[in-house]
Amino acid sequence: MDLAFGLQCLESAGIDQKDIHIYIDGRDRILINQLISSGTNNNYTVMESKDFFHDQTNNKHDNLVIFVTGHGSIRGIDAPHPITPYALLRSIKQTPHLKSAVAYLGQCHAGIFNYIGAGRKVGQNGVAEPEVILIGATNLHESLSSSTSETLVSGPTPWVANLFLLSVFKWISSPIDVDGDGKLTVIDSYKYAGVSSNIINKSIKINSFVRSLDLHDKWMAARAAHQASPTVQSQLALRALQTQYESELEVRYTHQECWILNSIPAQSIEF
Repeated sequence: MDLAFGLQCLESAGIDQKDIHIYIDGRDRILINQLISSGTNNNYTVMESKDFFHDQTNNKHDNLVIFVTGHGSIRGIDAPHPITPYALLRSIKQTPHLKSAVAYLGQCHAGIFNYIGAGRKVGQNGVAEPEVILIGATNLHESLSSSTSETLVSGPTPWVANLFLLSVFKWISSPIDVDGDGKLTVIDSYKYAGVSSNIINKSIKINSFVRSLDLHDKWMAARAAHQASPTVQSQLALRALQTQYESELEVRYTHQECWILNSIPAQSIEF
């Protein structure tokens, strides 16, 4: 649903359908296509992540913008063969004709894609590599998502959205000159998405704190009841409350702060 909403935002911003390519892994291709269609009236061929790397060898564009959502870990972006930072960067750097690329990374632990050679260099053949800008929703922590509801082509749609990417897509469909330089640049999108998602995150953590206090009392009571008269039912009730309680604590103690690598060109590359 993150990608369906993003697709709607790209189309509303005037991006030509032929310049949009969608890659989603998963066995249920019918369901994937149904979900994507909720954000568009156009027909798209949804490919898999492995197809992205093949497609880059035939890419004729000067510029590339990538949006990544899904799961991430110390191994990289989740895929049948996890996509490592080096694999993604190498694919972009070796794309013919490419001058610049921007990758918005919404997955957990996106910070493992930071601190790599994203800047432009001149290769041994004398040809300059593309400038690569990497933007992460979070550093070495999990990426926070939350329930939201947006009006898509198919109508009002609720889902659990990646907050940073949600804000990036909203900026693209209705951009704001955050730094006031008279241009709508990559750095504006980064600043807007960072501020917007952190405001939401703060509200989430405040509400989570209140809920965790209530759950703590209920968990303590359930534990005392189970210890006093242990039964299968009391044990199940205790486990259920403990799961809820731990879930709230995880949200409170997950830190999310966005980052950007190669920020100098991000100040001049315009959308």
